[in-house]
Amino acid sequence: LFFCHFSLAIHPDRITIATGQSAGLGTSDAKVRRGGGLSPHIRIWNSVSLETLHVIGIGIFENSVACLAFSKTDGGSMIAVIDEAANHTITVWDWQKSRRIAETKKYEKPKFVLSMVFAENGDLITGDSNGNIFLWTRGSNRIGHAVLGVHVGGIFALTFSKDGHLLSGGGKDCRIVQLDTNLDPTGMAVELSSWYGPVRTLISGPGEMIIVGTTQGDILRGRLGEDFSPLVQGHSDEFWALSAHPQSHHFLTAGRDGNVFLWDSLTRRLVWAENLSEELTCAAFYPPIGPSSPTINQNGRHNNDLADSVPVVAVGTASGRWIVLDALLHQVIAAHHESNEPIQCIAFSPNGQFIAIGGRDNSIYVYSVSARGTKYVRLGKCSGHSSFVLHLDWSEDSQCIRSVSGDYELLFWSASNCKQIASPSSMRDVRWATQSCHLGFEVAGIWPPDSDGTDINASKSRSYRGHSSHVTNVNFLFDDSRVISAGGSDTAILQWEVIS
Repeated sequence: LFFCHFSLAIHPDRITIATGQSAGLGTSDAKVRRGGGLSPHIRIWNSVSLETLHVIGIGIFENSVACLAFSKTDGGSMIAVIDEAANHTITVWDWQKSRRIAETKKYEKPKFVLSMVFAENGDLITGDSNGNIFLWTRGSNRIGHAVLGVHVGGIFALTFSKDGHLLSGGGKDCRIVQLDTNLDPTGMAVELSSWYGPVRTLISGPGEMIIVGTTQGDILRGRLGEDFSPLVQGHSDEFWALSAHPQSHHFLTAGRDGNVFLWDSLTRRLVWAENLSEELTCAAFYPPIGPSSPTINQNGRHNNDLADSVPVVAVGTASGRWIVLDALLHQVIAAHHESNEPIQCIAFSPNGQFIAIGGRDNSIYVYSVSARGTKYVRLGKCSGHSSFVLHLDWSEDSQCIRSVSGDYELLFWSASNCKQIASPSSMRDVRWATQSCHLGFEVAGIWPPDSDGTDINASKSRSYRGHSSHVTNVNFLFDDSRVISAGGSDTAILQWEVIS
């Protein structure tokens, strides 16, 4: 059988010919393919006698042989072949021994150029989505030099260090790689911790210092061959959980990225961080034990010390769990699972003897608390809302709970037996420890009769802008000296000083 040819190559001796045969009909017939009749292959033959010298590639090539070429410098002992298959594989053969000695697939064209930097001589260096670095010669649109596979995944950052080395940052492998002036890897590289995320930006700092921005919203500094330390850390996804410490100028944030951060508002620095590996929705500090304000040192300033104050903080999750952390050691000391619906709100009673957890399953769960917030026993479940529980507050005497649901229903509960209080009017003069609920007797006057519940229109209000996205939460610090606001899509935390 003899089928059409798509390629032909002439040996340097001008006598030997190689032709590539395409696949014929019925190539799915295994018996015929094994015989070589219909399978694409290469025939090497004598152009004078028409004698077939060798047949190579039977069962190797998938479609047809698109291109052939004999080697030149070694007398034509090798032949290169391109298979017109999906991968466009190129193979190199010692045709006299019918032995395949090399194989590679086509180069995959990158989808994006992700980073670029100009060299001092005007050459342009780019990093692409396949982890390759290309040098484009000044004044032309051609690649002058290519370094393939520098990173696994895209290269998001390129910069030159002070000593002239090129630094590249990987967006998937979290690595920073150093290349010399010839764009050859020097062997110096560092892999960032997965806690910080992949590299997004790079700049050269003083001396050998490198400043790194990551996809997790962190800024790191360090040197190649050493561990990098954080300069600034933050959330990488929207966060709603915000809780001000009841005795100091600290506050806690937690979000969808699973991170819990404790911040010092005075130094504007992170105190500690912990990742709980699941989406976090709300948080609440255990109420203060002892005086309601921190001690004053000899300089007349607050000690701002956590050591003798609130021992624990509770965090709600999107999986229906709520977790209690040691506020000093940031270690998990208790965890409970209520339902498969997210926890929407969480609050300790003022006396520290109870905790209430409101969920998207329309219920509130009440636990008794002992041993300074380390032991929890479930007392009951408050059922009655027709929509998810949005906010809740404790009364100052820790006897009652009020809650607001997603359909703007306000209900009152007895904490001791988890029963609904049938007469809301009897709760008119109850004093509440917090004002989280946006419905109630205290705010009834600011709601117009036809309000849909999304806006509150109050007189003599002031608006302060700073976030580039919606504001997810706002808290006053314990002494009302500052306001902390949490951003949504901008994942920013802003401090506002209360002047008057």
